[in-house]
Amino acid sequence: MKLIAFSWQPDWAQTPDHWLDRYRAALADADADRDSLVVFPEYAALEAAFYGDVSLDARGWMTRGADHFDAYCDGIRTLVAETGATILGGSGFARSGEQIVNRALFCGPEGEGFVEKRTPTPYERAIDMAAGAPTPLFETRFGKVGALICYDSEFPLLSRRYADAGAEILLVPSCTDTEHGAMRVEIGCRARALEGQMIVAMSPLVGEVPECDVVDVNFGQAGIFAPPDGSFPASGILATGTKHFQSTAVLDTLTESVAEAHRGGAVSVKTHWPETETGRETGEKAVETLKFI
Repeated sequence: MKLIAFSWQPDWAQTPDHWLDRYRAALADADADRDSLVVFPEYAALEAAFYGDVSLDARGWMTRGADHFDAYCDGIRTLVAETGATILGGSGFARSGEQIVNRALFCGPEGEGFVEKRTPTPYERAIDMAAGAPTPLFETRFGKVGALICYDSEFPLLSRRYADAGAEILLVPSCTDTEHGAMRVEIGCRARALEGQMIVAMSPLVGEVPECDVVDVNFGQAGIFAPPDGSFPASGILATGTKHFQSTAVLDTLTESVAEAHRGGAVSVKTHWPETETGRETGEKAVETLKFI
C-alpha cells in the first residue's frame, strides 16, 4: 500500500469541471488505485469555483467557495469510484448552520466522513470563519487515520488525542502564503510524527492564484515524515515533492512504515507520555518558579 501527498497548484478555467479533469489526470500519473491513500491540500476545494469572470473580496470567496463545496465533494466521490483510492479531498469553505467552516471530505470505497479545521488562523478569524467540529479517527484498510488541517498541526494536544485513540497515520493538508508558514507546518508535522510514533503526510497548496485573495500566493513542499528512529532516516523524512511546485511525495511502503513507526526504536515517546503528566494527576504544579531577580 502507498501514501500519496500532493502539492497542488490550482488553475483558473472557463468551465466548472476543469478541476476534475486535472485531478483525474494527476491521479492517473501517480498510479493511484485501491491500494493508495491520497491527500490534497487545504483550500484546494476552492478550485471548483475558479472559472469565469469573478471579482470578489475574501468574504465573497467564502460564500462562493461554500456554494461550490458540495459539487467539489461529488467530484471527489467520482474519483474514488473510478480509481478505488481513498482520498482526503482538498479543504474549502463549507456551511455549518449559519456559519462557514474549513472542511474536507475523507472518502473511500467503504465510506466517508468530514474533517474540519479546529483552530482558525488570525486571517481566518478576521474574515469570520468559524472553528470546526472535532474530527473522528477513520479506521481504514491502511490503518487508523487522523487528519489536522494546516494550523491545527501546530498544536500538539490535537494530535495527541488521535495518538491516544490509536492513530497510525496523520494527514495534514495545508495552505500558507509565506515560507515561514510552510516551515511552521512542516516542523509541526515532523514533531507530531515523533510524539505520536506515526506516519505524517503534509500536502500544501502551491503557486499563485491572483484572482482569489484567499489563496493568491502559496508556498510549500509535499512531505511524508516518520519518527527519526529505528530503521528510518535520521531526518525522519521519507519522501518529498518539489519545493513550491506542483508535485507528489510518495511512500510505497506504507504498511511496513506504519508498523516500524509504531514499534519504535531507541526511544518510545508515546509510551512514556503518562510520566510527563504526574504533576497534573497529583495536583502538584507542573512547573515551580524560582525568582533570581
